[in-house]
Amino acid sequence: MDKSDGTYTNDQNHLEPKIGLVYQINNKTVVRGGYAWFYNPFTTLTDRPRTDGYSQATSTVLTTDNNLTACCGVGDMANLAANRTVFANPFPERLDGTRFDTPYGNSLGAIILAGRGATQPPRDYPPAFQQRWRIGVQREISRNMVLEVSYNGAFAKVPVGQRIDFLPEQYWATGNVRRQDIDDALNQNLPNPFNLSNLASLRASNPTIYNYLSTQGFFSSTTIRRHQLLRQYPNLNGSSGVRPGVTPKDVMGKNKYYDIQVQFDRRFSRNFGSTVFYTYSNGQEQDYYYNEFDPMPRVYRPQDALRPHRLVWTAVWEMPFGKGRKWVTSGPLQHLIGGWQLSWIYQYQNGQATDWGNRFFYGDINNIASLFNHGGVNKNDIHVWFDPSITYKGTGAVPSGFTGFDGRSGNQPGSYHVRVFPYRLDALRADGLRTWDVKILRKFRIYERMAFSAAVDLLNATNHTNFGGPQTDPTNLNFGRVTSTNGYARVIQLNGRIEF
Repeated sequence: MDKSDGTYTNDQNHLEPKIGLVYQINNKTVVRGGYAWFYNPFTTLTDRPRTDGYSQATSTVLTTDNNLTACCGVGDMANLAANRTVFANPFPERLDGTRFDTPYGNSLGAIILAGRGATQPPRDYPPAFQQRWRIGVQREISRNMVLEVSYNGAFAKVPVGQRIDFLPEQYWATGNVRRQDIDDALNQNLPNPFNLSNLASLRASNPTIYNYLSTQGFFSSTTIRRHQLLRQYPNLNGSSGVRPGVTPKDVMGKNKYYDIQVQFDRRFSRNFGSTVFYTYSNGQEQDYYYNEFDPMPRVYRPQDALRPHRLVWTAVWEMPFGKGRKWVTSGPLQHLIGGWQLSWIYQYQNGQATDWGNRFFYGDINNIASLFNHGGVNKNDIHVWFDPSITYKGTGAVPSGFTGFDGRSGNQPGSYHVRVFPYRLDALRADGLRTWDVKILRKFRIYERMAFSAAVDLLNATNHTNFGGPQTDPTNLNFGRVTSTNGYARVIQLNGRIEF
């Protein structure tokens, strides 16, 4: 596709096939399967074209004393009179005869992006694509019980923007020791070649562009840091999109997922109904850059929303007493013990994989789970999630044979050190979720067509504490500990409802 005449709506028409099949093996067993494609084309919900130059604020000074006086001030207010205040006209005439700051429109061309960051999706924008599949077997165990086992999967490709003004790899520090000299050199202030004093001829040749650049700190500053000058397209100052010579399809990220689900249903009968649902899942994503200079996403990591094990049990039990039930259907006693209902939801799931900064780690990362020793330390203190002693905080070089993290603040990787430690670790997950939510309900029959229900909801009925993620900064005093909770303590709610 020719980028020069492409538009954001060129890539909107896609084939999205979907197929589903059902086969009945016998009168108690059914097999179901399905496969489908999905696209997420460019819309205002995913991104919006830039409007630089066509959105301009008017910054007239209307008061200098918080509107105690709104006329006859200084500067822009000097020529206002009592009958020409902001209350009479929100855009009063200024000293130069104007009322508004006029938008630049397209008069600046590409210069509108110079000196400041810009995120721009390419015109040959490829939409995110996902394919999903499912196959399951459902078996009737008895008249009111059903068991279903299914395999579900998905694979997606998503657009992942690049940093355009990246600092090339040859300028970054490598290895497992901090290189302060590289950080110091890259952060050194140098004379700014983009300063307006070097663009004096522009004042006469194109005063509009010159005046605009004078409002941008990038051009008005007299100094600039060395790393900015060494970047690709240094005047773009924090821009992302797709680099020149790269097509968006070259840098598509990937996301893969599958799970096995088991669901048991007991349909409501004889005053009881229940569902038990278990999921084992696995998934990885490759939709990020380890380093800003990377040419494409290269490393898979655990999905942040993935919880490998999840179990949910729901049930409703109506006590078999009272009118319309099995026992005590009449008499004074049925008014006391009849109409009660108990229901609950139990949830259990793993926690999320832990996220980490760029850290110096010494030893075999494949054995890091045993080094954390979660089970050993957590059983002695529930607030200690992993062994906090796996840090070196001595002086000098890290001893040969040491296994763990460098825990000294001044010895951490610098701002310009290539990534040497994973972003996310599946070997250490945060605390999971374990909760009981219970409802106790009593229905009072007022007369044949009217009833009143009173209920109490016990959310997290056991008042179980679910912890937040552990501190993963080895320089922090709380390294290895959890200092926050996830979710809420017990909540009691009272409800009433009239049915008629």
